[in-house]
Order: sequence, then structure tokens, then C-alpha cells
Amino acid sequence: MKICFLVLTHKPIEYILKLASDNPEFKFYVHYDQKSDINKISVRAINNVSFIEQREDVKWAGFSMVRATLNLIKFALADSKENEFFHLLSGDDVLLTKQLSWNDHTIFMECIDSLRHNYRTRFFAPHADTKYTRSFLGKVLTQIYKLIDKTFPQKGKAYKFGSQWFSIRRGELELMMNSITQEDIDFFRKKLCPDEHFFQYLIMKNNLLSKISSEGNKRNIVFDQNFQRGSSPIFLSKTQLVDAKKSGFWFSRKVKPEVMDEFYQYLKDE
Repeated sequence: MKICFLVLTHKPIEYILKLASDNPEFKFYVHYDQKSDINKISVRAINNVSFIEQREDVKWAGFSMVRATLNLIKFALADSKENEFFHLLSGDDVLLTKQLSWNDHTIFMECIDSLRHNYRTRFFAPHADTKYTRSFLGKVLTQIYKLIDKTFPQKGKAYKFGSQWFSIRRGELELMMNSITQEDIDFFRKKLCPDEHFFQYLIMKNNLLSKISSEGNKRNIVFDQNFQRGSSPIFLSKTQLVDAKKSGFWFSRKVKPEVMDEFYQYLKDE
């Protein structure tokens, strides 16, 4: 049963190719952002690396991120029936351990209640998944949605929230993928940050909440209000990576290439 890494990236990926070359027992499936020039990648003949052809122009906090993830999952599922353990990663992730399989059907994903994020799934956002999401007017419109949701709380159904990065086995992943309808796509298409709600929605739709691990998604991700007002993870140091490994995390993000090199060398020396 194969362990697979589903990698979403828009940056140079020499370190991914090196990681794949050093770990031939793993499969690597890569979605390279459509806006990035794939011809600049120096792709060697590595048998365990596949670049998917159905690429998306991923926009920050947009449904294009969900589409890219779905394309990646579909490709990996169809590529081999031996693919059993699926780990969704970004291009800034570091592998902390090679023990990435498990004996039950636990899903390692964040899937929590968060009222302060309710505005995202409540309102149709015309600026979602466009270049205007992070523009001044786009930010003003988003703040208006937040204010309305706080002033006039929505009654009834609320959608779960969590990090978009997760690890899952084939059976549960196929169940979730097969349950997706056009109505689901249409609902989330013009929502804000749907990548942090869509797969959590599928968990609830398929009654899989009881399989969510109490350990979360096994990713070490650190936010700091002093870095982009806490809207994006900080870059981690080698010391933080070593501490995360000792704490039992499987992955850490975000990490700069030079720190990745330093940490992987540390693992070899260890």
C-alpha cells in the first residue's frame, strides 16, 4: 500500500525532486500553478513523481485552490489502486517523519466550529476567486460581510472550519469525492476561503466526523499577529522543525528552501 504526497505549489521544486529521489518508496503528485512557467522546472526522470496536466490558476482564498486540490486527488486515485495513504501538502512543507501510515481509518484533519469564520460560507462574494480579493475594495467588502454576520448572527446551519491540509486513507477519500455534486461546487464557488471549509463540509456530509483524529492534521503550523496580521503562517527555523519532530508532528510549514536543506542534513547526520 503506497504512501502518496499531493503537492500544491507555485515555486521552484528542486527540493521535492530531491526528496522523491531519496525516497523511492513514496509517490509524489504535483500540481504546479498554471501562472507559473513549468518549462523552467528541471525535471529529471524520476519514476515516483507525476505532474498533473489539469492545472489551475490558483488565486488566494479562492475556489481555484479547491479545484486544484480536486484535480490532484482525482489524478492520484486513478493513477494506481495501490495508492492508499494520501497527504495533502503545500510547496513549503517539510517532511518530519517517514512513519506516515496508520492501521485504522482515522482522518487527520482540522474540522471545528468557528463562529468568527461563519461569514465566509454565509455570503455570496463577487470578488471571491478574483484578483480583487486582496484589493482595497475587496477587503472593504469582506469587512462589511464580517460586520453584518457579527451584528445579525445567522440562525441554523453553520459550516465547519479548518486548515486545508489533511491526511486520509483511500476509502474515506473516495467516499468524499464520490459524494460531490454540482450543487456543492456551485455553493462554494463564490465563497471566501472555501479551501478551509469545503473538505470539512464533505466530512459532515458523509458522517465522518467520528473518524477525525483528536490530534488534528499532524501539521506544525505557526501563526503570529506580527506577521501579515496573523493571516498567514510564519516561516519556521531549523530549531522549530526539530522541536516539531520531537512533538510527533508529521509535517511543518512554512519553511524556506535553505532551512529545508539544513534540516534534512540534520536528519541524515542524526
